[in-house]
Amino acid sequence: MPARALSTGRLVRARAGARRGLLLTTAATLSVAVATVYAILASLTVAVERSGDAAPPGVPRDEVAAQVAAGVVALLSAAPALIVLVLLLASTAVLQLGRLLAAAREQDMANLRARGLSGRQATALGAIEAAAIAVTASVLGLVSGGALTVLLFGAQAALEALPLGWTAPLTALVLAAVLVAAQRRRSDSRRRGARIATAAAIGVVALTGAFAVWQLPQARPGGFDPIVAIAPSAVLLAAALLALAVFAAGAATVARAGAAGPGPALAPRQVARRLPVYAVAVLLVALTFAQALFAAAYSATWTAAATDSAAVRAGADLRVDLPPQTASPGTVADAAAVEGVDAAAGVLVAPIEIGSTVAEIIAVPSVAIPTVLSPAGGAVDPEALAATVTPTPDSVAGAPVALGQEATGIRVTVEIASSRPNVAAVLQLSATFVDALGTPTSARLTLDEVLAGTTAVTATADVPAGTGPWSLSALTAAIPPAFSTADVGVRIDTVQPLAGDAAGEALAVTGEAVLGESAEAVLWVGAEPGDPAPVRAAIGSALAARLGIGPGDGVEFRYAGTGRRGELEVAVVVDAVPGAQSGLAVFVPLDALTASALQRGTSFVPPNAVWAAGDPDADRAFSEALGDRPVATAAPGVTASVVGSLVSGWWIAAGGSGALALLAAFAIIQTLSLDRRRDLGVLRALGLTPGAQARSRAGEVAAVFAASAVLGTVAGIAVSWLVAPALVQAVTPGILALGAGVAFAWPPFAIAAALQLIGLSVVTGIAAVGVRRAAIGATVGEEAR
Repeated sequence: MPARALSTGRLVRARAGARRGLLLTTAATLSVAVATVYAILASLTVAVERSGDAAPPGVPRDEVAAQVAAGVVALLSAAPALIVLVLLLASTAVLQLGRLLAAAREQDMANLRARGLSGRQATALGAIEAAAIAVTASVLGLVSGGALTVLLFGAQAALEALPLGWTAPLTALVLAAVLVAAQRRRSDSRRRGARIATAAAIGVVALTGAFAVWQLPQARPGGFDPIVAIAPSAVLLAAALLALAVFAAGAATVARAGAAGPGPALAPRQVARRLPVYAVAVLLVALTFAQALFAAAYSATWTAAATDSAAVRAGADLRVDLPPQTASPGTVADAAAVEGVDAAAGVLVAPIEIGSTVAEIIAVPSVAIPTVLSPAGGAVDPEALAATVTPTPDSVAGAPVALGQEATGIRVTVEIASSRPNVAAVLQLSATFVDALGTPTSARLTLDEVLAGTTAVTATADVPAGTGPWSLSALTAAIPPAFSTADVGVRIDTVQPLAGDAAGEALAVTGEAVLGESAEAVLWVGAEPGDPAPVRAAIGSALAARLGIGPGDGVEFRYAGTGRRGELEVAVVVDAVPGAQSGLAVFVPLDALTASALQRGTSFVPPNAVWAAGDPDADRAFSEALGDRPVATAAPGVTASVVGSLVSGWWIAAGGSGALALLAAFAIIQTLSLDRRRDLGVLRALGLTPGAQARSRAGEVAAVFAASAVLGTVAGIAVSWLVAPALVQAVTPGILALGAGVAFAWPPFAIAAALQLIGLSVVTGIAAVGVRRAAIGATVGEEAR
């Protein structure tokens, strides 16, 4: 019976059946890569879809949408780095598997070429086989990625990520192309060209990594930045290549030392001799450990930076900005009464101009600095800040006079001297009160009945709603412009606190002023008499650097958009100014700033925000107490929450890369077994038993994996130190440069490293078992004689 012609379909099936194990490993590798890419993109998609849930109460929907959009723009720069790393590891693993398949089929392909199979037909066979693997991997990877998404984020998240299904065939197609290219037979000249190309690629990677480290600190969020996209993968790969170079030098040194010593040196010499095969394993294992450590660094660094930045920007656990309204003592008292709030204060946050530089001034009552300010993870020291801005003899100090525990108002008697008659009837007196929480406010005094010709008048005022006990900070007098044609002298006679209708003892408040060309004047202010003095201030490092000033220097400023002016004395330069949106800011005590303003004029800039210390979960009640206004908390906002999804993305990428590295390591072990199968009989003939050969191979492989893990960990620490803080700054809008450096999430890394080492131990055990089995029946062939 004549033999049936071998069709293309039968040939593909026969090829696949002959190497089923390798093909299954290849399909598993592609499936893991597909699932990892899908899960990474799903985690980012879920974060965007759910980002509105992080919006604090009172924030308008359109503002939330704008914050989400800013986060999405930042993701567009950072997300490619995750995908590039996964595809890089997957391509390396597939490349190794493709070479192993080509080596295993070398004799079969030689027979087929002898029977007339052309190179084009061989490539077509490989493409058909790769396409079948890609289709299988797409389906399996998509199912696995969906299951992983459900496990990590829930079933609803998996439904939201369904539109990402197109990534599965695309990822599989890219890796299938790598598989086809890896199986092509190369001539000697092509091999030499490949070695040259490999050397050139290593140089390009090293230069790219160095360039990325140099340029990454200059990157800022706000759009797609190629440096941000390539920096992590380029620097990690460069570090892994450096680890490989160190391993190669170490292997050669150990092999030479072993050869010169008295003991056996089979394992070290085998590693040194077969470094081209081991190099792939070293590179992948080192890269996997470096990537896992970088994920731990990025996770901890981003969390610390985002949380601390949010706390510094908020200034306190809870914050509501009130412009164009002001924070009255009653408003602050309502906020302090909210359940979950421990302390509250009225705070001034205003733009100022210092020369041509626009900055912020943050003024907090001295009594509230230690109790209301957030430490921001150590970025702010409220106690030290309060001590630093405490007034000195050369600076202004707010010194209001206490009215007493029971005071409900004040009574003021003044004497008037003027050539103009009936001035007393139009005189306007005002008082500046400060409540127990340090909130200043002004109130108009009501004149008693004034008779014609009166030269002494009495006026009274009730303290406003707020938190007692109260203090008196200043008294001012004013006359209508029509009466300013003649000088009017006003002198304080007595100031008495009122408790109901009962007047207390006169306060130590004296002062006088002449009204005329100026229709208003300050009669008394609770500060040291004399020329206006500067206010002690803590200045942000960025502003200090821009202005070229430091401790002890004086700075004049004006409130933006107004003619009001003031003077500061730099007490200290700090990295973080609580409540400021950037480093271009100054921090001062509100009472000293109020006194300084009243030394220069008859009014002051009132507080326009309410800060509170307490439970951040009280934000909704806090918002309701202040008119349903937006609440800022000491927690990352919507934009940061969107960008924060990169943390889970890095861990998913690290997990997928670990699985890919294990599959590649298994393929490399198979390659070694195939390459060294002829050595087994020779070693057995020399007296090395199968068990001894298995132990030697296990020790050899374990040493390679262990050294790679150590080198990868060291490389990961270096990359994290070089890249992680700058990357966090580059991808997260609103992150402040607080100089905290890099942090590490050690427990997750320990878990990831332990799982990877267990997997590598299993691969090592498989290698030892395979060597023992093969060595039992191995003989010395003719080629070894």
